[in-house]
Amino acid sequence: MDPADPKVVLGTAGHIDHGKTALIRALTGVETDRLPEEQARGITISLGFAPLDLEDGRRVSVVDVPGHEGLVRTMVSGASGIDLVLLVVAADEGVMPQTREHVAICELLGIDRGIVALTKIDSTEADLAALAREEVCAFLSGTALADAPVVPVSSLTGEGIPELRAAIGKAIDAAKPRTSRTGPPRLSIDRIFSARGFGCVVTGTLVGGSFAVGDTVEIQPSGRRCRIRGLQSHGVSVERCPPGLRCAVNLQGVELDEVARGQVVSAPGMLGPTVSADVEVAWLPVAAPVEDQAAIEFLTGTAKRRARLATIGDEPLRPGEVGFARLHIDGEAVALAPGDRFIARGFSRNVAAGSTIGGGVVLDVAPPHRRRSDPEVRRDLAQLAAGAPAERLVVLIRRSGFRGVESDALRREAGLDAETSDGLLAALVAEGEVAASANGRWLYRDALEDLERRLLAKLEAYHRSEPIRPGMPTSTLRGSLPENVERNSVELVVSRLADRSLIAIEGDLVRLPDHRPTLSAADQALVARIADEARSAGLEPPSLKDWEARLGIGGEPLRNLLAHLVRAEQLVHAPGDLWFDRAAVDALREKVIAQLREHGRLETSDYKALIGTSRRTAVPLMELFDQEHLTVRSGEGRVLRRG
Repeated sequence: MDPADPKVVLGTAGHIDHGKTALIRALTGVETDRLPEEQARGITISLGFAPLDLEDGRRVSVVDVPGHEGLVRTMVSGASGIDLVLLVVAADEGVMPQTREHVAICELLGIDRGIVALTKIDSTEADLAALAREEVCAFLSGTALADAPVVPVSSLTGEGIPELRAAIGKAIDAAKPRTSRTGPPRLSIDRIFSARGFGCVVTGTLVGGSFAVGDTVEIQPSGRRCRIRGLQSHGVSVERCPPGLRCAVNLQGVELDEVARGQVVSAPGMLGPTVSADVEVAWLPVAAPVEDQAAIEFLTGTAKRRARLATIGDEPLRPGEVGFARLHIDGEAVALAPGDRFIARGFSRNVAAGSTIGGGVVLDVAPPHRRRSDPEVRRDLAQLAAGAPAERLVVLIRRSGFRGVESDALRREAGLDAETSDGLLAALVAEGEVAASANGRWLYRDALEDLERRLLAKLEAYHRSEPIRPGMPTSTLRGSLPENVERNSVELVVSRLADRSLIAIEGDLVRLPDHRPTLSAADQALVARIADEARSAGLEPPSLKDWEARLGIGGEPLRNLLAHLVRAEQLVHAPGDLWFDRAAVDALREKVIAQLREHGRLETSDYKALIGTSRRTAVPLMELFDQEHLTVRSGEGRVLRRG
C-alpha cells in the first residue's frame, strides 16, 4: 500500500460510554461530537469524522460511530464504509452487549481486520484491567478479529496513545481495502447540509470509482441528475476524489429537500431503484430459524428499510447457517449494487447480539421471475457468490435466455463500469461464450445454439411443405420462433448460420444450402400450360380469376406456380396482379425506350397507342416501367428516368 495514500477508512466500534469519541480526540485532536446534544449528554448520536495523521505522513479517514443500542442503524451506516475497525473496550467494564453486537455486525459486513483499544486504564485497577484484557481476547478468539492486537490506553493522560498509533499503522500495512475500488463510483449519503454560497452538500465514503469536479451524477433511487460543483476531503478542496476516502460533494442543480440520507450518488445509469434482490445471508446462531419468510429491518450503506426475507430452495434457513434468500423491500426502493453488504435486524432482543439476527452480501439486484424452489436459481446464485466478474456476466447473460440482455442493463446488474464490462465481454466473444445482436443485446452460447437448431428445423419443415418456393421469407421465419426472440436476435442467428454456410440468404429469403425449388409432375404440366397461354396472350394476359377458372386451382397454389415462372424469367408480375409473358414485355420495353429517346416524352394517350392494348393492361404496364425506374411520370405523360 502506498504510504502517502493509504485510502483505508478506520472506524470505531464498541459499547456506549467506553470512550470512543474521547479516544478519537486523543488520536486526531478533532472533536467528533458536533451536536450540542451530543456534547451535553456525552454520547455520540450521529456519525463523527476526523483525519488521523500518522508519523510516516499517511492520512487515514476515521469514522466515529455511536455505541448506544438505539443507534445501531447509525453504527451500521458508519461501519458499511470502513476497511479497518478500532474496537474500543473500557477496562473497567470489559465486554458489554453493544461490544458483542458491534463485533457481530463487523463480521457480517466482512470487516476482518482491526485493533482493540482497552480504554480508561488510568482509572482502572491493574488487575481489573488485566481481567478485561483476558475477557476481550477470549471473546474475540472465535471471531474474525481473533488476531487483533490489544493496546491499553488512556485518552485522558495519553498513556498508550503512541503505541496505539503504531498498531494502527501496522494494521493498515496488512489491511486490504474491504469496500470496492473498482466499478462505478458510489457514495452512500450520511450527511446533508447547505453551505453558504454553495448550496447542497452531501458527505459519505466513496467506493468503486472516482468523482471529479464537473461530473454529472445521479441520485438513486430517485433518479435525479445533477452536477458536481466541488469536492473536499477532510476540509481540503480537490479536483478529483479517489475511492476509499471520506469526501464532501457540492451538488449543483438539486435542492436540499430533494436529497435524503440513505440515498446514493453514482455515475448516471449505473444504479437503479431496487425493490427485490437475491442475497447470500449468514444467520446468527441466536436467531430463530426461517422456514419460509421473515420480517426484518434491512440496513445497507446508510439506508434503512422494512423488508421480508424469503428462503430460496426447499431447506429452511437455520441458526448459524449461510444460505440464499430473496429480499423484498417494503415501501420506497433502495439503490443496491452486487457486492453490497447488509445487516438484518429483528424486532426482539437477544443476549449475544441485541436485535441483529444476520447479514450478508447482495448477489443479484434484478432477480428473474422464477420460483424460489427452482434449482437453477440456487445454481446461478452459487456462481454469482463465487464467481469472478466475467463469470457474473456469463450468469446474467445465460439466464436471460432467448430475450437476451441489453448492454446498459448488463453493466448495471453486474455492477461493472463500461470499460471493464466491455473488456470482459470482448474476451467472452473471442471464446465463443456470448454474442451481441446489432442493437447490443447479449445472448449466451446455449441460447444461440438452441435458436440455430430451431431455425434449421423450421427451414427444413418449410422446404418439405413448400418445395416449390425458393426459400422462407425472413418475416415468416421470425414469426415461427418463440415470441420472446427479438428481431435483432433472429438476424444475429441467421448471420451466424450464414457465416458457417449452414444456410443461404437471397434477398429477404432464407434457405438451406442444398434446397432447390422442385415441382411435382402435375405442377410441371400446369407450369408449361401457363407459360404457353401467357405467350399466346402477349400483352393481354388473363386476370387471376381467369387463370383460376382455366386451370381449376386458386389461392396460394396458383400464386406459387406463377411466382415460379417469374423466378424462371418466363413471366413478369405487373401491378394489378397481372402476369405478362416476359418476351412480350421485353419487346415493349425496347419500343418505349426508342420512342422516348426520339421524342423525349410520351403523353398518356400516345403511350396507350404504342402499347396497343386496353386500359386494363396498358396502365399496369406503364406502372411496371415506372417501378423498374425506366420511366418517371411527368404531368400527363412519361419521360426516361435519368441514368
